[in-house]
Amino acid sequence: MNETIFRFYGLFHRLAKYISGYRYSATGNIYFNNDLSLGIKAAETFSWQDFISNSEIPAHDRNSGLHYAGYVAETHSWCHASWIWTNAAIIRTYCSIGKIAEAEALGKLLAERQTCEGGWIVRNDYDKNGAIPVMAPNDSAYIANNAFLTLYKSTGKPEYLHIAEQCAGWVMKTTRPDGMVYGGYNLRDHKWDMNHVIVDVGFTAGLFARLYELTGKTTYKTYLERFVRRYIELFFIHERSGFCTSIDMNNRQTGGMFGRGQAWALEGLIPAYRILQDNAIKCIIDRTISNLLDRQCKDGSWSYNLVRPMMGRDCKSVPVIAKNLMEWYLLYPSDGIKAAVNRAYLWCLEHTCNKGVAKGGIFSYSVEGAIVQSLYTSCAFVYSSAYAIELQKKLASLESVI
Repeated sequence: MNETIFRFYGLFHRLAKYISGYRYSATGNIYFNNDLSLGIKAAETFSWQDFISNSEIPAHDRNSGLHYAGYVAETHSWCHASWIWTNAAIIRTYCSIGKIAEAEALGKLLAERQTCEGGWIVRNDYDKNGAIPVMAPNDSAYIANNAFLTLYKSTGKPEYLHIAEQCAGWVMKTTRPDGMVYGGYNLRDHKWDMNHVIVDVGFTAGLFARLYELTGKTTYKTYLERFVRRYIELFFIHERSGFCTSIDMNNRQTGGMFGRGQAWALEGLIPAYRILQDNAIKCIIDRTISNLLDRQCKDGSWSYNLVRPMMGRDCKSVPVIAKNLMEWYLLYPSDGIKAAVNRAYLWCLEHTCNKGVAKGGIFSYSVEGAIVQSLYTSCAFVYSSAYAIELQKKLASLESVI
């Protein structure tokens, strides 16, 4: 389906919101062109590395040396300099392709930003009063797992394991009484966000599964079991075989089904299953993957919201979902998974920018666009290119690339 229809829906969506009195903190304008040249061949996938390189934050910013999270096509600008958690995906990818020096240099910058509590100020959220620096357990766990445990496995240096264990200690200390983590600590107003928790917290499980694998400490396995059980109870929609976007302060499910949220759930559940070997977890994973295969678009992508497809395609979800499908395929090979992953891989190639500063970015339009800073736009996220590199490597190792 041509993205023009999504852009017209975006115009209608914004007008409806305006008429109803809703005001955005930062919307920009409605655009109908992005002037991108898209499409590369499999042999040109090094372009994804170009996008990562080009995303480095310049010297004038407080996060200099780290990487922007994304690029907005219509405004020709990088965005989300505050989203330091996404740098962890770059470190993991660098390690996977042998760029250990580059991974360690980036890791040094993240290590310097770890707080004395053990977590990280991972991003800025926004409300009517402006930016909110957030110290989030789930995104901190993502950094600890994907950056520092990957560096530990790649180099054997104990300091990286120590950083990850510091983070795990803080996450366990600040966990809700029921075993779920909070959405984040608001450093501007000095309070925990108790209004909602987003599905992304699922990847928190990955840290504890990997720590148990590396250390054998039962504390991590015990926490993992409790967290995963509660996560499934709160987020899994049984009648839809997938995970809701978020839960509110009363643990009610809200927001439909976030496309990449299914991947973030799998990113925690698959490592948890490897450790716990729990058939109940396997059943949830199988149902989630079956649902993703059913809901994959004909072009190989997934919608931004699986139950609200007119919101547009999600450039961020496609390589992330596909990589997690591959992780399950390695445990339980399936022709259906293999075919879906190859279609997703082709979509990534077809939607990769092939020239300019955004070369190597995987672009698509959605109503939420680049999330807070620029709605109703086509954007690419740096971690998408990182996941695509790892996806391509896994496919190549199985001689499955079309």
